[in-house]
Amino acid sequence: MAYISTWLKSLMLAVMLMVIVGGATRLTHSGLSMVEWKPLHILPPFSQSAWDNEFDLYKQTPEYKHVNKGMELNEFKSIYWWEYGHRLLGRLVGFLALLPMFFLFKSIPNWLKGRIAIVFALGGIQGVIGWWMVKSGLKADPSVSHIRLCIHLIMAFVILSVLARSLWRYQGKVFKKVSLKGLILLGLIGLTIVYGAYVAGLKAGLMYNTFPLMEGQWIPDEWNFYQPLWKNFINNPATVQWMHRALAFTTLIYAAILWGIYGNTYRLITIKLSIQVVLGIITLLFMVPLHAALAHQAWAMVVWLVALKTAWGVAPCAKKKLFKYPVLLEHSPREMLKRNTD
Repeated sequence: MAYISTWLKSLMLAVMLMVIVGGATRLTHSGLSMVEWKPLHILPPFSQSAWDNEFDLYKQTPEYKHVNKGMELNEFKSIYWWEYGHRLLGRLVGFLALLPMFFLFKSIPNWLKGRIAIVFALGGIQGVIGWWMVKSGLKADPSVSHIRLCIHLIMAFVILSVLARSLWRYQGKVFKKVSLKGLILLGLIGLTIVYGAYVAGLKAGLMYNTFPLMEGQWIPDEWNFYQPLWKNFINNPATVQWMHRALAFTTLIYAAILWGIYGNTYRLITIKLSIQVVLGIITLLFMVPLHAALAHQAWAMVVWLVALKTAWGVAPCAKKKLFKYPVLLEHSPREMLKRNTD
């Protein structure tokens, strides 16, 4: 049914919108404006006293004391609305997942009901992860853990992937045997996205705003600042930015090689990756402007979906006529074949 496909597409778009609004919340430094987690909290503050109460709670946080000291109520409202909108979207995604189940229950295949139940459960876990992430910034150091931010983003991609595969299956598309080369490409893209989250969480995009060299060097001097060495690949902004660059170009080159060897199967993903690299360079050179950064984040989801489809070789379900003439269903396949070859 067309409306079930529309429902699944709407869920995917809602998840993608939530990721984009989450990125805007981070870039506008709004993520710590709501200091309490109330899962059933739907309505925003309306009265002056309600706004004063929210603002008083925020004034007790390290971010206000060390970063936004002296902020006025109107300024607080501007960051509050971003975080409120992000949380509200999460609730709307859950509502959008469940509501059609009541009206279309008999029309929805059992396997899809199971998938939606998984999506709803993952959405609940995502809410807990989101609050776990926010809590990391409500301590002495008013900055959100980049590792928790990365986990939050990964969960969003997992939910999006479950929805995408459900949509393709419902549309009658078949999943061929997974391609190892496509799976490697998907893994490279996933690792690049992980390092993109690290770059965002560590604000590493605000340093080394030159390309292709990093302030005149291929590898920054600070790359081995931490000991033991492995910590640099997780906690060092300079190393993290270098890794994100290196992974992006490694992935693009690998996709281009696959295109050259295997033809048009990898053409689309190579083009999408090229656009993503350009968006990343623009974001870096202009020191992470809001619109460019959000476009870079949104396009990462498009790249991921195309790579997911490519790795499994999703194709329309073939509908071929096995026999030239109609045959009776009560006959066995061997008998039917004999009838049509006599």
